[in-house]
Amino acid sequence: MKQLTVLFLVGFMAFFLFSCKKEAEIDLDKLVQVDSVQITKGAIVTVARDTTTVTYGNVEAKFSQTSTCYPSKEVFTFTASGVGLPAGGYYSWSFGDGNIANGSTTTHSYQAAGSFVVTLMVMANANNMLAKVSFGVKALGQQTKPEAIFSTKFDFPQNINYVTFNSASSINQGDIIQFKYNWGDGTEYISSVGLVRHEFPKKVNDTTYAVKLTVLSNFGCTDDTTVQVTIPGMYSIKGKFKTESIDACTNERILFTAEAENVPTGSIYEWDFSDGTGPRTGNPILYKYKHPNDYDVIMTIKLNGREIYKTNKLVNSKGENPRPKAVFEETLVWDYPSTQRWSFNSKSTIPTSTIDSYQWSFGNGITNNEFFSFIETSYNKETTSKSYTVQLIVTGNGCADTARKTITIPPK
Repeated sequence: MKQLTVLFLVGFMAFFLFSCKKEAEIDLDKLVQVDSVQITKGAIVTVARDTTTVTYGNVEAKFSQTSTCYPSKEVFTFTASGVGLPAGGYYSWSFGDGNIANGSTTTHSYQAAGSFVVTLMVMANANNMLAKVSFGVKALGQQTKPEAIFSTKFDFPQNINYVTFNSASSINQGDIIQFKYNWGDGTEYISSVGLVRHEFPKKVNDTTYAVKLTVLSNFGCTDDTTVQVTIPGMYSIKGKFKTESIDACTNERILFTAEAENVPTGSIYEWDFSDGTGPRTGNPILYKYKHPNDYDVIMTIKLNGREIYKTNKLVNSKGENPRPKAVFEETLVWDYPSTQRWSFNSKSTIPTSTIDSYQWSFGNGITNNEFFSFIETSYNKETTSKSYTVQLIVTGNGCADTARKTITIPPK
């Protein structure tokens, strides 16, 4: 992009204009034609596209400059006209940076940006100056090169369509004065600052937009860059998950199965079983807990690494070795001619919990479920010896175990 930026020197210096035949002095003000163009202290300055013309009397100096934007190199072209030069006469230019040149047309490049006073002298010969005009030019520098860079940030969790864009663009000289964002959704935005935000349309599925940033410098130089920005879809997922306990009292494993609706293809199910082992993926998924507890299990659905749904519920696990072990000892308390009395003492254990109940059956029609770990009962003697099966059922952790023993009552 080419921009011609010119600073005109308001003080134009004009000396007396002499003819080659040394005629009388000419009134320069009378030579200036007053019309619609800019007039400053008798000098007329006109700009037509990329060419500036400075006219005072019949002395005319024109100049233009090429673009400073990389890869171009800024070059000024100066042209003098309007004066009938005598034999041996010439135009002499002083560019204000210590350099000079001769000729009706000449070019010059400034090594650094800045404002410079250019002087055109109309010379009859080396010792006789016919006219002198000074004007200002503004050099923008060589190969101005802006570099467009920006980053994105989703810093509004409550509105994932609202995205922050932060320009880190730079320039080797001059200033960036404009940031133009084309959002890729049919809209664009122009700002004088690099930090802007944009709300993209809400759509059902993930949508990727090619966001383009074009930066403009005060010298008219531009650069652009494009970043692909994916805006998450607004998925209407609902539902939870179900659990199924397998071999609960021997080798418990729990099967987790998602029951969510409207899940997009390609989604990943991630599970946090809340026992410190870290996330697992899959659906359905089988998991084994080590310790009995109520666990707050979290199911997360992700798409392209992004969370699109989450749900949780408490799941009870019996853990490893949940089943109690039923054991008891029997002891003859006393022996009378017609009866015997026996005691029974439970030695049952449970590794990871407590025993919930003791259920006794003594084989003689008597039972007891009143949570006695130690209990006694009497047996009547008959004419012949008789055997009885004593049974203990212990429960705990939702599991049960049974122990049996046989005692023999002698005859009376």
